[in-house]
Amino acid sequence: MTLSWHIRVNLTVTRSWLPAYWALNELCLLLKPVTLLQLVLLMTGCAVSPSQTGILGYNERAETQVDDGVRVSAVVLSPLETESTFASPLANKGIQPVWIEIDNQQEKAFTLMLTSLGPDYFSPSEVAWRFRGQREMSFEDLMDLFLEKHLPVIIPPRSTVSGYVYTNLDPGAKAFAVELVGEHSMRSFEFVQVVPGFEADFMRVDFHQLYEPGMMQDLDLGGLREYLEELPCCVLGGDRETPGDPLNLVLVGDGRHVLATLVRNGWDLTETMRRDTAWRTVASSVFGSHYRTSPVSPLYLFGRSQDFALQKARHNVNVRNHLRLWLAPVTLEGQNVWVGQISRDIGVKLTSKTIVTHKIDPVVDEARLYITLDLAASESLQALGYVEGVGYSDRDAPRFNYTRDPYYTDGLRVVLVLGEERNPLYNVDFLPWEQPGAR
Repeated sequence: MTLSWHIRVNLTVTRSWLPAYWALNELCLLLKPVTLLQLVLLMTGCAVSPSQTGILGYNERAETQVDDGVRVSAVVLSPLETESTFASPLANKGIQPVWIEIDNQQEKAFTLMLTSLGPDYFSPSEVAWRFRGQREMSFEDLMDLFLEKHLPVIIPPRSTVSGYVYTNLDPGAKAFAVELVGEHSMRSFEFVQVVPGFEADFMRVDFHQLYEPGMMQDLDLGGLREYLEELPCCVLGGDRETPGDPLNLVLVGDGRHVLATLVRNGWDLTETMRRDTAWRTVASSVFGSHYRTSPVSPLYLFGRSQDFALQKARHNVNVRNHLRLWLAPVTLEGQNVWVGQISRDIGVKLTSKTIVTHKIDPVVDEARLYITLDLAASESLQALGYVEGVGYSDRDAPRFNYTRDPYYTDGLRVVLVLGEERNPLYNVDFLPWEQPGAR
């Protein structure tokens, strides 16, 4: 069933509750529920887990990886699945179980490095302690329950073990690794999974249908540079006519890998705009609660709003780094090209365009630098370069985004080429294009 509805909010605004009114203003957007037929990233031919509607056998949607005689299957549980499995609302305590099965067909034993699933994981006894007095079971019985369900740390030769590891709650997507250490050997399996029941903005996009067959062009580095320099300076605002934030970010890589890389680096998915997410945004803005996956407003490129967005929120939604990306109709030697914008929200303000909106850091190149350093430090970056296309502006002659925020920039957009293999910073290729900060 589809449904469209509006909520109108008429309030007298004062500066003292400007953040609250900005959040309430988001309720005036047209909200369209997302059908949960696909709960995974369908980015450019790379499938991940199927959808989850209600309580199903979650081991059936586990992702499986194999490496030299060791098979690992893993799946992150939703809050609903967790409560059904443990008869306790672990999510309310910030706990998220990950179910793992390890099949070791080697002649040697392996030890699970629990910290690879998160350095701040919960021990079974700690989980039991958090639920003491909330169930008819004694603390000792609760300990037995969570210990029994925990994944064994030692995996003997020619054996299969399964169980749960109690990790910190990630509301949208979870990135984790299963690292196994044996005598003179090691196996590492990396996973990134969307949490069942989470409605991310990218789920409304059919990436296979964005462009007609034959529209995609495969370019070399020189061709990509020319293409990027000819793109518009900026995205378009809500009216689809007025220039918005500068188009200052380009990521090259398979869609699932791009998303996995960002999630591993602590970037959160953004939820679709609905009544509940809008009100949570209000609460985060007013009360300072931490809402890591709050919706972002639509901006436009290629005739459509962003294909997906991610953010790193701080103590509330008023201050965060966030980025929007669009799949471009070109590839670089077969790799997808994602064009977008990144900016840093530093507060909220009044505006004639949307009444209340975020205030961005006017030095927009700082956000561009942040994402570059973030990906370089994670050893995900293979090459980087800078191309023209945004246009120069400074404090004497600033440019303005859709909501009339001034911004200053050297006029370049950064191009970040991601790779599947880890690459230390000293091995990153610097493309001989433009030099940032030259002006």
